Amino acid sequence: MLPTPPNDMAVQVHRVYQRLATASSLEPCDEVNKLFSELVRISLSPLEKADAARMLADPVLDAIRENLWRVCARGEFELERQWSTRIVEAEDAWTELKRFPYYGNYEKLARLEAAALQGAASRPLERVLFVGSGPLPLTSILLAKHHGMRVDNVEMDERAFHVSRHLTERLGMTHQLSYRHADVMSCSDLGDYDCVFLAALVGMNPREKTELLRHLGACMRPGALLLARSSARLRVLLYPEVDIGRLEPFVPRMEIHPHDEVVNSVLIAEVPAASTHAAA
Repeated sequence: MLPTPPNDMAVQVHRVYQRLATASSLEPCDEVNKLFSELVRISLSPLEKADAARMLADPVLDAIRENLWRVCARGEFELERQWSTRIVEAEDAWTELKRFPYYGNYEKLARLEAAALQGAASRPLERVLFVGSGPLPLTSILLAKHHGMRVDNVEMDERAFHVSRHLTERLGMTHQLSYRHADVMSCSDLGDYDCVFLAALVGMNPREKTELLRHLGACMRPGALLLARSSARLRVLLYPEVDIGRLEPFVPRMEIHPHDEVVNSVLIAEVPAASTHAAA
C-alpha cells in the first residue's frame, strides 16, 4: 500500500476534527473510538521530516491546532472517566485496570520517565507532584507501584478529583497516592517536591505554559526537577509541543522523543540554584 500524501492526511485530520468537534458527546462509543483511533494512526505516521513540516504548516490545520488539542483533552477525559468507574466497579480492580486500552503505552512511558529521572537527579526522588492527573491517574499509579515513588496529585476538575480518589482507595494505594482539588497556579507550597510532572495537556498555548512554568519555577526548591510532557513530529496533532529552550526559569537537562507507539516526548529541566523562590 502506498503511503498517504501529506496533503491528503491534512484533509483527513480536518475531517476527523470536524466530526469530533460537532459530536453531541465524546463519551466512548464505536464512532468516537474510531475517530480518535484514526487521529492516533495519522499522528504516528512515519513521514519524512520535510513532509511532516509541510503538512503541519497547512493553514487549515494551523487554524484548528489548539481547538484540536482541546477536543483531544475532552475525549481523553471521557475515556479515562469511563474506565476509572469501570475499574472501581470490577470484582478485580487491578485486572480490570490492565485491560485499559493504553495501559501498555503508559507502562512504557512511566518506565522511560523513571529511568530518565534517575539519570538526571542528584539524589533519590522521594516526593513527586503530578499536575493534571485526570480521572485515571495511571502514570502516578505506575510510578508508585513499580518505581517506589510517593506521588501527590493536583487536579482542578472536581469530577476527576473525586473519581481518581475513589479509584485509589479501590486499588489500595492511599498510602502512596494523595490528591488535591486545586489549580496548581494557586499552590505555592511546592518546595518539598523533588520533581514536578506536568501533563501534556496542562497549558494549551504558549502564554498559559509560560505562566505555569514561571509559577512552578518560583515555588520549587533549587535543584528540583521538572518533567514536562511534550510531542514531536506529527504527534503535535494530539499534544502541544514544548520547546526545551523555552522552559525558563528552568535549565534544560534532557530531551527524549520516542519513535514507537509511545506518543509523548519527555523533557527534563532543573530549577537553578540562583532562582528566586516565592517560599523564601
